[in-house]
Amino acid sequence: MSSDQGIFAEWQPRYAQRGVATFPVQIIGNDKKPRTKGYLKTGLRGSAQLAAKFADAKSFGFACGRYNGLMVVDMDSTDPAIIREGERLFGTSPLLWRTGGGKFAMPFRYNGERRRRIRPIKSLPIDLLGAGFVVAPPSVGETRAYEIIKGTLADLDRVPVARIPDEIAQLMPAGDHIGRIPKGERNNELFNYCNRVVNHCDTIDQLIDAARTWADDRLAAPLAPAEIIKVSKSVWQYQGGRKRIINHMVEAPEYNALVANVDALALFAYLSAENGPGANFMIADGLSKARGWPRRFVPAAREALLDLGVVEITRAARKKRAGALPVEDLDIPDLVGNP
Repeated sequence: MSSDQGIFAEWQPRYAQRGVATFPVQIIGNDKKPRTKGYLKTGLRGSAQLAAKFADAKSFGFACGRYNGLMVVDMDSTDPAIIREGERLFGTSPLLWRTGGGKFAMPFRYNGERRRRIRPIKSLPIDLLGAGFVVAPPSVGETRAYEIIKGTLADLDRVPVARIPDEIAQLMPAGDHIGRIPKGERNNELFNYCNRVVNHCDTIDQLIDAARTWADDRLAAPLAPAEIIKVSKSVWQYQGGRKRIINHMVEAPEYNALVANVDALALFAYLSAENGPGANFMIADGLSKARGWPRRFVPAAREALLDLGVVEITRAARKKRAGALPVEDLDIPDLVGNP
């Protein structure tokens, strides 16, 4: 048995001690798929049985929401600066981990947060996971092991309730239908929403749950559950679980300059895949370390992109620059826009 086998069996009782029921997950590339049915309702006894049945499982997760009493702030960026933004908005959790893709997540006590909210703040790659599931550390991920970088599992006993910012609270209607989408436009708007967020969902179930949350919040009249599932599956199948890397129209001089600077071209392709048109995002020096790139790669490539005008500074802060891809220049779906 290799050193990375049996991780689920080893850690299942540790999470159970904290009242969190876990289940095995299969990770292939960016695709994360639970290996059992009914995983969102797995209890502690069922979790222990799964640990014996899937003794060699290398990856595992747990359900967010009322069953385990946890809500997770999922920070979908490899830039460590996103942690400060997450803590500024939602408060500080004593537990923080880095995902297999080099991104970050921190748990809070569940406080009735409904389902999954994908990109509730347009300018930030942060999701609120009040339902669905997350992969838990120290699972084996797509490029590295999930890793707790602050705190220990014992801190699950004392995580606080998250602070919900006003800009998100306003998206949680209290029952009125003012400004909601009328009956004749429901399917088209739902399709557009799913198209924007599909690349931020690891599984079809997560996309369906995000679609249900959006429908509850935005539609003036309910849409049949079967119709929500149908639209979600249509978008998922079209995207095929793939992420568009780059589709950017540039003038010949800009193109020649990018081709001549492979580092700038590579960073631009990465930014295009991670951010939608018009999005604000951080290009901090720490991105190099977070992705395992050479130390000077990001600063040098960032300067080249700024010189070319491909990205522009929207906010400068403490020796770090934030950039935005111009809407008129970037021909890729708006993945982070508001519904």
